[in-house]
Amino acid sequence: MNRSFLTISVLSTLLILGGCATEPNLTELQKQVQTLTLQQEATQQKDQQARDRLSTIESQLDEHDFLVGELIKTEEEANLDTRHLLEKLERTSTMLREQIEQTRSSNRRRDQDLSIRVKAIEARIDNMVQRPRSGSSQVKTPAPLTPSPKQQENNSLSSSQVQSLPNTSGVENEASAFRSAYKVYLNGNYDRASSEFRRFVKHYPSTALTPQAFFYLGQSLYVQKQYDPAQQALQHILTDYPNTKYRSQALYKLGQIMIETDKPSQAQELWKQVIQDHPNSPEANTAKEQLKKAGLS
Repeated sequence: MNRSFLTISVLSTLLILGGCATEPNLTELQKQVQTLTLQQEATQQKDQQARDRLSTIESQLDEHDFLVGELIKTEEEANLDTRHLLEKLERTSTMLREQIEQTRSSNRRRDQDLSIRVKAIEARIDNMVQRPRSGSSQVKTPAPLTPSPKQQENNSLSSSQVQSLPNTSGVENEASAFRSAYKVYLNGNYDRASSEFRRFVKHYPSTALTPQAFFYLGQSLYVQKQYDPAQQALQHILTDYPNTKYRSQALYKLGQIMIETDKPSQAQELWKQVIQDHPNSPEANTAKEQLKKAGLS
């Protein structure tokens, strides 16, 4: 608009001057006016092009802002979906961990029960193997057998004590009592295990499971560092059940008690006895290693 005003002013000036100018000068002025008019039109065209370009840029900016908004919206939705997916995965993982723990616990209980049953069966087999030997010795020796001190002690029980004892002929009661004590032992509650095994050997003093009960009683007491009663429990196996397979384990464990109570020479004797009397037992190999480790071999 300023340029148009300038052009009009220039033309007005030229017209005023044209009244006083000669014809050649007037022609020259007309050419100049035409040139200015063409320049003005070119400038207006460039201005229009610039306005059109600005309009295009503004449209592109609007479209860019829209696309950015849509991208942000999409990203937020994606983040929300990702959070939901992560929460679902976390819930699934928690559920799977619980199922795995339940399965492990069930397997542990099953393994414990199977271990108890296997030990009970092994004890019954040992008892069946030993019965013919004792029976044949009784046939060869018709004279009445002199009761052992342990049997005399059991026979001297009062009638009320006899009535309070469980039925030792009931194998199921015996196995159930042993199973209960052994489960406590496997769970690491050694104080309660020692109490239950004491109760077992008191109620079932001469069954196939009694040597095992004495061994686990000694083991439970050993873990609690009650070395004197542990030694007494293990000594029962050597004295009353010399033919049981638990003899090698009892000898080895007694050797460990001797080490704990600072009696290395006695430990050496016990471990050498394990190696001599039970050379093929696992305890014999362990005893050799212990002797070498302690410098007693």
